[in-house]
Amino acid sequence: MNLFYIIVTFNPEIKNLVRLIDTLKTSKCTIIIVDNNSSNKIDDLLSSNTISIHLDSNYGIAHAQNIGIEKAIQLGADSIVFFDQDSEIDEKFIHNLTADYNNLREKGINIAAIGPRFVDKKQGFYAPGLIVRKNGLISKIDLKNISQPESVGLIISSGSLISVQALKTIGLMNQDLFIDYVDTEWCFRALKKGYKIYISDKATMYHSVGDSTITLFGRTCPVHSAHRRYYRVRNLFLMMRMSHIRKLWIVSMIINNIIAQIILFITQKKKFSYMYYFILSIIDGLKGKKGSL
Repeated sequence: MNLFYIIVTFNPEIKNLVRLIDTLKTSKCTIIIVDNNSSNKIDDLLSSNTISIHLDSNYGIAHAQNIGIEKAIQLGADSIVFFDQDSEIDEKFIHNLTADYNNLREKGINIAAIGPRFVDKKQGFYAPGLIVRKNGLISKIDLKNISQPESVGLIISSGSLISVQALKTIGLMNQDLFIDYVDTEWCFRALKKGYKIYISDKATMYHSVGDSTITLFGRTCPVHSAHRRYYRVRNLFLMMRMSHIRKLWIVSMIINNIIAQIILFITQKKKFSYMYYFILSIIDGLKGKKGSL
């Protein structure tokens, strides 16, 4: 397996990025860093097996991932593992992920991607696996005690291994979405084409959702900035126009986002900003505005 790593950065915390790069260096594979015009430069982190691509503006995660994919393919990659700038893994991560991936391939499974189990860094719980039911709604499964790779419907891109062949068949990341739901939309595309998506039982990644979390009325909500919330709402309207996305899933996510917006409006200080970007996200979503705000 000619494996490449793609890390997308935007104003990263250098210590977290250094820790990730140092861990990945032990496997001797090529690391491609695609930077969305960060204010802090990362050239000092480069080594012989690291390639850095600096973009002249923040074009979003999908565009940056596609730049990295094209570079990896150009250099002969047949598989790619994607990372966020704050991904936290152990030294056995790549070995465990690729072992599960290869075992599934040897069984003849048409696999699009495999991702790790996620453990919340702050609270220590395992994030559930997400199954897409026939009606488009999501069921959650407990991944804490699985002993073999688990078939799921949706995974996030960080830590996911995807073959170049799958990318060529399913397509690259959708740059219209800029940031949120990029991985979700790609997974729906893969499922539509008959591919399978898995969670590894051996590979584990530590992860935090949002800047923090708050609980109100019995619901836990990740805290994102008002600007980031814009994409989470607007992109649902863009996805409503896509035939491979289940409409009932979109309706359920719109309801969830409205509830999250109410919680954030009640609990956060910048109330006008949250209200402004929420209204703008609906207007732009209905108008079909794509890409960056």
